[in-house]
Order: sequence, then C-alpha cells, then structure tokens
Amino acid sequence: MPPRVYLTGFMATGKSTVGPLVADRLGYRFVDLDWMVEARARQTVEELFAQGEGVFRAAEAEALAETARGRNLVVATGGGTLATPGNLAVARRAGAVVWLRSSAEATLRRLGDARGRPLLAGADGRPLRGPALEARVRALSAAREPLYAQADRVADADGAPDVVARQVAESLRGWRRGPARAS
Repeated sequence: MPPRVYLTGFMATGKSTVGPLVADRLGYRFVDLDWMVEARARQTVEELFAQGEGVFRAAEAEALAETARGRNLVVATGGGTLATPGNLAVARRAGAVVWLRSSAEATLRRLGDARGRPLLAGADGRPLRGPALEARVRALSAAREPLYAQADRVADADGAPDVVARQVAESLRGWRRGPARAS
C-alpha cells in the first residue's frame, strides 16, 4: 500500500465522506485538508477566501506539504488543491492520488444550495442557483479535469459511499505508480 492516499475530485464528489471509510479499510488515519487549514489558520475556508483565493491556496499548500511528512494517511483534498502549481507533484511524490470522478448531475444534487462554497458564489457573494450554478459547476469541473486525470487511480463516485470506498481500497492493492486506472 502507498504510505499516503490523496483523494481528489470536484466539490461534493464525496472526498470527506468516503475518506474515513477508505482509512478504516486500510487501517490508516483520515485527514480532511480543509479542516486542517481551518485549524491551523483559526479561520474558516470562507474567511480565508474573503482575504483572496491566494491566501487560502497558500495555507492549503502548506497543509498539503505537512501531510506528505505523515504516514498511513488518507487525505481528502479540496476540489482545487491540485490546481495550485506544485501541489499535484507534492501529492504524487508522497503517495497515491485517487480521483473520485462524479457526474455533473450527481455533483449538483449533492451540492444542494451551494452555501459555504466560495467558488460557487456570484459577484454579490450569494450562492449561485439554478442554471448559473450548473454552468459554474460544469465550467470549473471541465477546467480541472485534466489535473484530476493525472491521478494514479480513478473511482466512480456516483455510488454509495461504502461502495466507492471499497473500490478505492481495492484499486490500491499491489499499488505501483502508473497511468490512471479506472476502478
């Protein structure tokens, strides 16, 4: 098994839900990168974003680097973590990167009203809704997909969390770095 497993994927693909289940299956500890950033900064993700996305991304990169020093970890990254230059390389050097790939329809269903998601807010700071939300989700997801596709493994995240966790854990058996494989 890899020493660390980094779950990546768009918002609401289940990284924070599936992560603890994968950690249990592997006998690893679970770390949610957003929670780690908030604890270290003593501010919420929204408060950090209010200071500028760059402020949040810098704190996120520091937290990611810290996880690379731990062992036997399953880390739920933020949806944009690996879009920050250098972060994908950090995660790949540290362990296995697993893309939780979800359809836009499933993602929109899970997002609900999109509160607490700064990148899904309009210019007025209020959460986007309806067609505007769908358009933003599709555009951001499409922009990030080439980064997600560089993962070591890919798991279909539209299913139940326990099924997705099983897929992820099984995909890591006999782990060796290589091109992304769907599970």
